[in-house]
Amino acid sequence: MRHTVLRRRCTLEEAGLLEGICVEIHPDPHAPPGTYRGVGFEGLGLVTNHSFDLAYQAAEKFTEVLRKRSKAAGFMKSLLLQRICLSFASGRSTAEKMRRREPLEDEEEPREIEGILEGLTDEEAGFLDTIVEELSRPEAHDPKTAAVKYFLTEHRSEGKTWLEHGCIVFSQYYDTVRALAADLAAALPGEPIAIYAGAGKSGIYRDGDFAAVEREDIKAAVRKHENRLLIATDAACEGLNLQTLGTMINVDLPWNPSQLEQRLSRIKRFGQRRKTVDMLNLVYHDTQDEKVYAALSRRMKDRYDIFGNLPDTIEDEWIENIEKLEEIAVGAFRAN
Repeated sequence: MRHTVLRRRCTLEEAGLLEGICVEIHPDPHAPPGTYRGVGFEGLGLVTNHSFDLAYQAAEKFTEVLRKRSKAAGFMKSLLLQRICLSFASGRSTAEKMRRREPLEDEEEPREIEGILEGLTDEEAGFLDTIVEELSRPEAHDPKTAAVKYFLTEHRSEGKTWLEHGCIVFSQYYDTVRALAADLAAALPGEPIAIYAGAGKSGIYRDGDFAAVEREDIKAAVRKHENRLLIATDAACEGLNLQTLGTMINVDLPWNPSQLEQRLSRIKRFGQRRKTVDMLNLVYHDTQDEKVYAALSRRMKDRYDIFGNLPDTIEDEWIENIEKLEEIAVGAFRAN
């Protein structure tokens, strides 16, 4: 083979070579009041509680203090805020590991982080302790967990719950995946819940008990309709055909549009029985994630090709200037 020609799915759909599959994006800020009863959305984000707000403020103060001694404060701000925005479990786990000076999961720059953590001051350590304390309180209930349960068991599309359609739930990091799967196993007795993650971390919850299972066995179970709920890290972003599932939930949003499109492509593919698949994107209200998602949402073209006019990656410095993120993203895409 001398040449490969890449065609976007929308091009093949327009040419009649693939059947078009719409994407219904939730939450819909224009939906009538009461559409998502029991789930507290404010705009595109979930309403948080006081414990989360205090933890988020502590993370911002941590990086402000860190700027006094390290040039990597901007990098640490993106890392820490992004992980707190993933889930309560992820924010707590990240702060605990940083406090103990342990390596962070799947981090690409461990040496830089290690150097920062070795020199933690008492003030910096205090902010990390605040994050752990606030996110460990009994009243610190994660609204993302409540939203996932609601959409799986109560919200209906075409007369069925999302669990009945079959659902894949994505999160970037394993601590969030494992915590969410355990919560769902307790809330859905009798429902097998599969975890698809890195080697040695995959398995299935049955009646609250977790057993390690090979990833190939999980793929086969989903294909045979034996598993209709899959909780996955981004290890499932490529190479999986999950068209037997009709809905997708992003517990967190990667700041990388092409990676988000890879997630959606697990169910938006040939063999999907639904004409329109549902995608729920969860962010916390009044956080960096909500601002980034709001900017990206305005660039989504339509329900068929929702990421077609976005750059492949979002640079960290764009996040610092959130007001111009949309303009910068579009300009970078045109330049490419």
